[in-house]
Amino acid sequence: MPDNFNKNRLLKNSLLLYVRMLFTMWINLYATRLVLQNLGVEDMGVYGVVGSIVSLFTVFTSGITSAVQRFITFELGLKNGQPNKVFCSSLNVIFILSVLMLFLLEVGGLWMLFHKVNIPETSRAASFWVFQLSVLTCIVNTISIPYNALIIAHEKMDAFAIISIVQVILNFVAAYCISLFANNRLLIYAVLLASVSILIRLLYQMYCHRKFSEAHYHLGIDWPTIKQIGKFTGVSTASGGLQVIASQGIVFIINLTFGVAINAVYTIALQLKNSILSFAQNVQRAIAPQITKTYANGEIEVHKKLVYGGSKLEVYFIYLIMIPFLFRTEYIIRLWLGEIPDYLVIFAQYLVFTSLMYAAFEPIRIAVFATNNISKFMIIPDSINILTLPLCFLGGKYGQNPTLFIQIVLLCEILICLIRIYYAIKITFITIKDILKEILFPCVKVAILSAFACFWISSLISQDFIGLIILLIINSILLCIIIYFVGLSHKEKLQIRNIIIKLWKKYQN
Repeated sequence: MPDNFNKNRLLKNSLLLYVRMLFTMWINLYATRLVLQNLGVEDMGVYGVVGSIVSLFTVFTSGITSAVQRFITFELGLKNGQPNKVFCSSLNVIFILSVLMLFLLEVGGLWMLFHKVNIPETSRAASFWVFQLSVLTCIVNTISIPYNALIIAHEKMDAFAIISIVQVILNFVAAYCISLFANNRLLIYAVLLASVSILIRLLYQMYCHRKFSEAHYHLGIDWPTIKQIGKFTGVSTASGGLQVIASQGIVFIINLTFGVAINAVYTIALQLKNSILSFAQNVQRAIAPQITKTYANGEIEVHKKLVYGGSKLEVYFIYLIMIPFLFRTEYIIRLWLGEIPDYLVIFAQYLVFTSLMYAAFEPIRIAVFATNNISKFMIIPDSINILTLPLCFLGGKYGQNPTLFIQIVLLCEILICLIRIYYAIKITFITIKDILKEILFPCVKVAILSAFACFWISSLISQDFIGLIILLIINSILLCIIIYFVGLSHKEKLQIRNIIIKLWKKYQN
C-alpha cells in the first residue's frame, strides 16, 4: 500500500478529530449561550456586524490559505518535493500581505463602520475598539496560515486537536469572564478573544519549529514557487472575495431590512450550522491531505475512492446530529439558549440543511484543488452567487418576512452547489455517474430510512432532556445499522469487517 494512502493513519486522525469535535462543539454551544446572556442580543449583533466588516477586507486570506495548504501538501506528496521552500516563501509573502491588510482595514473598514453600518449610539464608542481588536486578531490568524498548513499536511491531527481544544477552552473562559464585569462587556470580550488568538498563534509556531524541519525559517522568496502560488491565490482570492461579498452582504442586508436583532439570530443559526458541520469536517481534515498526495503521486484509483468515500462519510456524520435536530429543534435551542429569539428555529433548520451540501461537496473541492486547474470552478459559480444579494434584498424589503429571506438563501446555495459539481466533473477524474452511484443514491436511501426511524422514535419518547439523550442514542445505533446495510458498498463493508476483526484480535492479545 503506498505511503500516501495509510488507512490506519486516516482512521486514527478521524477518531482524534471526532473526539475533538465532540468536546469543542458542546463547549462552543454553551459559550454562545453565555455570550448571549452576558452581552445581550444588541451587543452580540454589533459584534457580528463588526466581524463582518473585517471579513470583507480579508479576501486574500482565504485564497492564500487554500494555496499554501495545497502546495505544501503537494510537495510532501512528491518523492523529491521541497516543502521548506514553499513554507518560507509563503510566510515572507504573508508578512507583506499583512501590512497591506492592516492599511486597508484601518482606512476602508473604519469608513464602513462609521458611515455604512446601523449601530446603536450606545455601542458606537465600544465598536471602534472592538474593530481594532478584531483587526489584530485577523492579522495574527493570517500569519499563522503556513504553520497550520504544515500540521495538516503532515497529518499531525493529534497536535491540531489538542491546540484547538485549548483555544475552545480559553474562548469559553472569555465568555464566562465577561459576566464578572458590570460595564464595557463588549470591549472586554473583544480584548479577551484577541489575547486568546495571540496565544494560540504562538503555540502553533512553537510546535512546528520543534517537529518539522520545513518550519526552519530563512529570509528570501523563491519567485517561481510564489508565481505558482500567486496564480492559485489570485483565482482563489477572487473567488473568496465574491464569497465574502455574498455571505457578509447577507449580514448587511439583514441589518438594513430587519435590524440587529435578526443579525443576532442569523449569527447564532450560522454557529449552530457550523457546529453540526464540524462533524463532517473531521473526516475532511483527515482525508484532504491524502486526496492531494495520492493525486500528486499518480495514485488515481485510490484518489477517486478517497473522494467518493469521503463525501459519503461526511454526509453520514451530518445525519447523526441533523436528523434528530430537525425533529427536536425548538427544545434543543431552548435547552441551549434558555430563551428562543424570534425566527431562530426556522433560520436554524434551513441553515443546518445547507450543511449537507457543504459536507458532500468538500472532498470534491479538494480533488479540484489538487489539479491546480481551478479558475472556472471557482470564479463562475461565485459570480452567479452574487445574485443572492439582490434577491435577498427584495425579499427582505418588500416581503418583510425573515422566513422568505432564509428560503431564498437556501435555494441559491443549492443552485451554486450544482454549478460547482458541473465544473468539477469537467476538471477532475470524477463523473456524474459515479457521483450518483457512489454518493447521492446511498445518501438519499439512508436519509429516508433514518428520517422515518427518527420520527417514529421521537413520537414515542418524552419531550425532555432524558428523552433527547435516549433519542440521540437510539437514533445513532439505528443510523449505523442503516448505513451498513444500505449506505455502503460491498467492498466498504468488507473493509469495516476487517478493521473490526483486527481491533478485536489486538484487544484479545
